[in-house]
Amino acid sequence: MIEHEEYLEAELRNAPRWLSNQLFHYTNAEAAIFGVLRSGTLRLSPFESTNDLWESRPLYPSLQAHADDLSFDAGMDLWNEMDRSIRIHAKVACLTQDWDLPESVLNPDALRGWNHLSLWAHYGARHMGVCLQFDRDKLIEAFTNALVPGTLLRFHGPVVYRSVSAGPGPGGVDIGQIREFGLDAVSINYAETHHGQIFFRKHADWANESEYRLVLLDQSVLPIDFSIREALTGVFLGDAFPSSRLPALLATLQAYPSVKVFRLRYHNRYLLRTPFDVSGPVRAAGTNPLLDTHNRPGTLDERLVALKNSVRTAKRRREEAATLCSAHMESLEKAIEKIAMAIRPKSNVEVAVHKGSTAVPDHQRSRAPGVPGEQIHFESGYMCVVENLPKQSHTLVAAVAVQVLSNAQARIHAMIRTEHWKPTGNERVEHWRETREAALTDLPTTLESVDRNLREALETSRSDFDRARGR
Repeated sequence: MIEHEEYLEAELRNAPRWLSNQLFHYTNAEAAIFGVLRSGTLRLSPFESTNDLWESRPLYPSLQAHADDLSFDAGMDLWNEMDRSIRIHAKVACLTQDWDLPESVLNPDALRGWNHLSLWAHYGARHMGVCLQFDRDKLIEAFTNALVPGTLLRFHGPVVYRSVSAGPGPGGVDIGQIREFGLDAVSINYAETHHGQIFFRKHADWANESEYRLVLLDQSVLPIDFSIREALTGVFLGDAFPSSRLPALLATLQAYPSVKVFRLRYHNRYLLRTPFDVSGPVRAAGTNPLLDTHNRPGTLDERLVALKNSVRTAKRRREEAATLCSAHMESLEKAIEKIAMAIRPKSNVEVAVHKGSTAVPDHQRSRAPGVPGEQIHFESGYMCVVENLPKQSHTLVAAVAVQVLSNAQARIHAMIRTEHWKPTGNERVEHWRETREAALTDLPTTLESVDRNLREALETSRSDFDRARGR
């Protein structure tokens, strides 16, 4: 294995390589989707935000003075102001170069601009971002021709990496010229003369970035954006690019029909690229009909209006039915409380009354507004729950519920069941059930009759419950 790795390293080190016409830019998903792709522009950011100390810290030029100017004390403030006047007005876009290798090389993608793991980690949101691919000539053309009021200087080119530096290089700043032309003019002239040392030198520690830069100096302190719509050729999705961002990404890419999209996958220390179908569904096709179909015809707006109307109508009918049943529900609550009070004096059990429609069987429960089927305008009830003590492993439930149907009809459900806890889940056994339908005007009489039957059935069920509890 070690010998094989050494062979691969030697092959890559000695293989011929050709600089391609592609440049790459790493960024996070949000900046790519909602910034670059949506606006169709790339931002030149402040030069002072770069991460190499060779650039983020001042590079002081030598100061020269004629005998006439020796009386002037330049001081650090002149150096600092000169550095500030250059740095505050300089903007830069950082890109990565791309290298072709022979197809005979075992890893021909090793030097691709999208294949830098450290750049994915530092700038690509830890592989959750994207890497944008540009045609270099078209990008430089767009940068060069961008209309930027107050432009003073523009440069572009590859960054040169060095382990040691000669500092600002030969030539310096003359005090007499500062007095004659002003510090701002002399600073810009110095930046133009020494732009290679100032903007295109980085420490060798950053050499893996293989950087290519676009640099602009103007009279503004704000970032600059220029169009990349004609230059963008590809989008590479990081190995951990979140699927939740795919809809927004595909929506913005509709403005770039010729741009190719690739998804990267990390496998056995290789970063592999595969084409991504931007015309297909964001998710994998499935058989779940809820994902693609609906019964209600119409456009989204029409279906949304129908849904809202259904919700409003259901709410109104529920409120009307609740008002009609208010007194009856109070009577029902009192009846269940009486059942609970009759049980409470007995030892080793805990008794409580809860509100809920537990008595309604699943197949007769109310549907959501607008869903076809039997319309239940109101559904509520109460239940008495008896828990075995000290361990709540055995439960008795006696419940009654009322449903209000169409045509001023009501349905009453009553039920008694026991629940026994087991390691595999609760075992439920229904011991008694009664269902009645009646007109709303007859609801009080019907509830009284159901309550009597519930009490009678509870006597038998309670005996079974006690025997099972005592085992």
